[in-house]
Amino acid sequence: MVEEKKIIRDSIHGNIKIEKLFIELLQTPELQRLYNIKQLGLAHLVFPGAHHSRLEHSLGTYHLSQRAADSLNLEEKEKEIISCAALLHDIGHGPFSHTLENLLRDSLNVDHVDLTEKLIFGEYEIFEDNEKDIINTPTVKDILKNYGINKKRLADIIKGKTNVKPYLSQLIDSTIDVDQLDYLIRDAYYTGVSYGIIDIERFLQTLIISNNELKINRKGVSVVENILMARTLMYSSIYFHKTVRIAELMLSKAIELINDVKPIDYYKKTDSELINFLKDKGEFQRKISTCLKYRKLFKQAYSANHTDLNKEKIAIVKKMNDMHYKREKEIEIENNLKIKEGHVIIDVPYKELHLSEPRINLADIKIIDNNKTEKKLDDYTPIPNAIISRPIPDWMIMIITDEKNRKTVAEKAEKIIFN
Repeated sequence: MVEEKKIIRDSIHGNIKIEKLFIELLQTPELQRLYNIKQLGLAHLVFPGAHHSRLEHSLGTYHLSQRAADSLNLEEKEKEIISCAALLHDIGHGPFSHTLENLLRDSLNVDHVDLTEKLIFGEYEIFEDNEKDIINTPTVKDILKNYGINKKRLADIIKGKTNVKPYLSQLIDSTIDVDQLDYLIRDAYYTGVSYGIIDIERFLQTLIISNNELKINRKGVSVVENILMARTLMYSSIYFHKTVRIAELMLSKAIELINDVKPIDYYKKTDSELINFLKDKGEFQRKISTCLKYRKLFKQAYSANHTDLNKEKIAIVKKMNDMHYKREKEIEIENNLKIKEGHVIIDVPYKELHLSEPRINLADIKIIDNNKTEKKLDDYTPIPNAIISRPIPDWMIMIITDEKNRKTVAEKAEKIIFN
């Protein structure tokens, strides 16, 4: 028999109350799997406290969605579907969260949001072949069907495609939403930085629904500035920290160079399962998994930002947004310098950043002033445009390699790439 009510103690929000529908969703394999996927991928190699999971974040997002729904006096049915969307929005994530998502996009042109939608409709499952006969717990699709939840509407809210009542999607996926609020506060707490300190109470008090859209009361401008600044600083200092990025690039390269495995096959795994899987997939994969275990990471051999490069070089770097062209350049460096395959990795992060977080350059927040007039955020403050103009990360291109080849790559790679 399913419990009617449960209290979960959360490090960030304190007591989180969940009731029957959400207790059943929490017990599904899709959500339980998130216990074993780190919210910040490999960031714990730089920030030792960053061992929190995707499930913690999902619960936090659910909690904030309920608080926002209460603040906006939403109808019970709206509150229910918004809470479902918040709890389920990340169930499509693969091991180490965003770390390997670029490989999935390159091979199948889908991301974790697309897989979340497929899980909701039962078109995809997270079980591996030897697990289905052991786990007979109802899936997300089963629970949603039992409670009469409109799966199409739910998926549209998660994907930001609700046109009838846009405020429903905007609570989950917009310039500022409960998803971002939770991950900024939670990630700041576990990494030990102060950038993610946000006045949640103030933000919720200033939320308004006007013409079926989510907007902010004039009194909330300062807290919006705070959120946008926190987001920018977290991306530059945590999510795209150079050393975190290097570890992620190493793992991604180890997966990329496995010829007999499709990305969708490893995407069902948890973090520890993926690392164990790598050990038996070849010499390079075993080396990378061991290096990650003992934090023996590749080093930066070359990097450049926009101001370091002329127009011709910038054009070449932009071409490397195509993974196949970038791989050709990596092989060219390896062949020229007689370096083993996989030991030269080029990072061109711009496209990947904006695919993994499309909200990063958004500041299109509508403000309702005291006279009920609608204005834009930049009518009140220059800060959002200043924040957007700040490049993230600090490099436009970076080349990493192992310590043995670092000096050689540092001396010769730039000439090979831009020749």
